[in-house]
Amino acid sequence: MAEDFFELIDKLAKVKRLAEGTDLLKLALKEHGLGQIAYAVVNLPTKTRATPLVASAYTPEWQRHYTQSDYVNIDPIVRAGMGGVLPVDWATIQTNSPIVKKFFGEAQEFGIGSSGLSFPIRGRHGEFAIFSVAARECPANWEALKRKMARELMLLAYSFHDWALRAEGVDQHDFLDALSTREKDCLRWRAMGKSDWDISHLLSISERTVKFHLENARAKLGATNTVHAVAIAVGFGIIVTQ
Repeated sequence: MAEDFFELIDKLAKVKRLAEGTDLLKLALKEHGLGQIAYAVVNLPTKTRATPLVASAYTPEWQRHYTQSDYVNIDPIVRAGMGGVLPVDWATIQTNSPIVKKFFGEAQEFGIGSSGLSFPIRGRHGEFAIFSVAARECPANWEALKRKMARELMLLAYSFHDWALRAEGVDQHDFLDALSTREKDCLRWRAMGKSDWDISHLLSISERTVKFHLENARAKLGATNTVHAVAIAVGFGIIVTQ
């Protein structure tokens, strides 16, 4: 499955417009039962955009209702994402509040799946983004789907964010030659799903050294975490996964 996601990231890198990129992801994720996606980013470091950048494969009716109801100010998913750095499983959001209960109820009426996962992203330029996928699955099936695809979805979220910045003309090329050969090796193996222990044996170095190289790579790329560093490295062709 990881190979399919890397192919998807490669295809995304060749697309120029945000709507085309969203459609590409929608079609690809629909095969896995996750065709409903949404992305939004604020505080972009560009003079050409003063408003949030939004891309969504939700129904047009829900997008209009969301805007007209000013739900961005009470959206519990956005609030949960802004309060941390870990993925937000919608099932963990408390629905005791009548407003939150109304929000989720109306979302389902407009065809949005009740199960979802959102990835908050704090970028190297000070921007904040959130990437969400939703599914119409029962709790048991959702748990299985989430366990199966969480890592790939996180990688895809960071990849889409960095691609969106490039599409908006945000300069990110200052780090392209910054990584050492060993840092690239460690990132490449991590991209292939290898653990620190696996990489240490593949490269004949200690786990501590692997952690050192991965942390250096993360810092040089301005990434939030190692998964983000992998997404940047793949998106810019710094590492090759095939």
